[in-house]
Amino acid sequence: MNSDFSKDSAIESKSLFNEVEFDNILKCVHCGLCLDSCPTYRELSDEKDSPRGRLYLMRGLWEGELELEPQVTDPLDRCLDCRACETACPSGVPFGELLEKTRGIILENKSQSLKEKISRLFLLKGLFRSTGLMITASKLLKLYIASGLPKLITKTYIGRIFPESFVFKQHLLPDCSGESFKRKHADKILTPLVAQVSQKTDSQTQHENLRVGMFTGCIMDVSEKAIHDSTLNLLRSIGCEVVVPGNQVCCGALHVHSGDRKTAQEFALKNHSAFEPRNLDAIITNAAGCGAQMKEYHHLFAKGNADAQKNWSIFENQTIDILEFLSGYSQLLEKLTFKDDDDTVLYDAPCHLMHAQKVDEKPRKLLNSLPGVKLIPLTESNWCCGSGGIYNLVQPDLSKAVLERKIDSIRQTLRIFPEAKKIVTGNPGCIYQIRAGLRSNQIDLEIIHPVVYIMDRLKKNESPKIP
Repeated sequence: MNSDFSKDSAIESKSLFNEVEFDNILKCVHCGLCLDSCPTYRELSDEKDSPRGRLYLMRGLWEGELELEPQVTDPLDRCLDCRACETACPSGVPFGELLEKTRGIILENKSQSLKEKISRLFLLKGLFRSTGLMITASKLLKLYIASGLPKLITKTYIGRIFPESFVFKQHLLPDCSGESFKRKHADKILTPLVAQVSQKTDSQTQHENLRVGMFTGCIMDVSEKAIHDSTLNLLRSIGCEVVVPGNQVCCGALHVHSGDRKTAQEFALKNHSAFEPRNLDAIITNAAGCGAQMKEYHHLFAKGNADAQKNWSIFENQTIDILEFLSGYSQLLEKLTFKDDDDTVLYDAPCHLMHAQKVDEKPRKLLNSLPGVKLIPLTESNWCCGSGGIYNLVQPDLSKAVLERKIDSIRQTLRIFPEAKKIVTGNPGCIYQIRAGLRSNQIDLEIIHPVVYIMDRLKKNESPKIP
């Protein structure tokens, strides 16, 4: 990444950082309990590439003791923003919030290379902003995959003529649908699929009359179709009325992680306007990274800003991951008829579900409650897979090193439970990354989203199709 800064940036760094709320950095007591939880520190063994080291660098910039220069900013670029350090921290340092604010300041005050300018303009400010362009990209990728070229590159000698990073990217390709889930269901009132039963308690009546909005995202809107279909089916099967706002947009997580807070602010306001008037009981997400971003939209707006005055707390409190939501209505799931044959399935905890949203036990408990299911967390289920949004594209070598540790964890778990044929994880980025690792290492294990697994466990007559 190009890190050329203007001559005045060093002089102005203190004033730039004083324009954002940054006092929480003082919570760090430098105890070092975060070090062993950090993927990049474990790989590089460099204090600058640890949470404590990065906090030292950010505090130096905030206090004006350090300058915006590559030896300061490069370690910040190398952070996965997995937020495992937040779980390990006894002082409650909001590392993710501080890092993302710092990256925003860095982006606004550095000279970008032509390549980076084009990438940001086409991808972050173009492709992810337009549903039409996302559909076109999905159709093209679907055709490319159907052509057989990715398999030719990854499974034959032809792959040897390409760089290893290019070959790995073939494994990373999403399962594109070529259509928009959002447009297909835009603004329809999707009624419950369960029959209305008169003999119900007041509590059950309230549950079955829940009205929820479904967030579809950007990449997920045009790929991994089974995840959205399963989410919608499960919600309607337990008695929810579902709305898919047609004017919702990307969550902005990829933009925030890369420092583009202005575009993320635009997306936050659009999503607030899309969901807020719908009179919803909950906003359902099925991507841990999207949910984490949406639950922290208020961090994007400085106090005193007119948009900061919006009631973000209501929006953020309504936003909930599908697994946490379903675990809250397990008695309604129990009314459905599931297969009861024994099945051992592995579980990997997405970083932004476990560390950012603080949701860990409920998904495991939910899956373990299914008849016949034996859920086995990986030996290092809480360890990052190296995806980090688009981290695997901008930091491919470090991402691959982190992924190798995850693959080793899968191998270790499979040696103990060789009967397992599936692994579940609740974030699409993790699915792409781990799936690529499994394919490139020729490990015969299917990775799917937990909601897809739950739908697969339903008996056929209990698996209604979406009209």
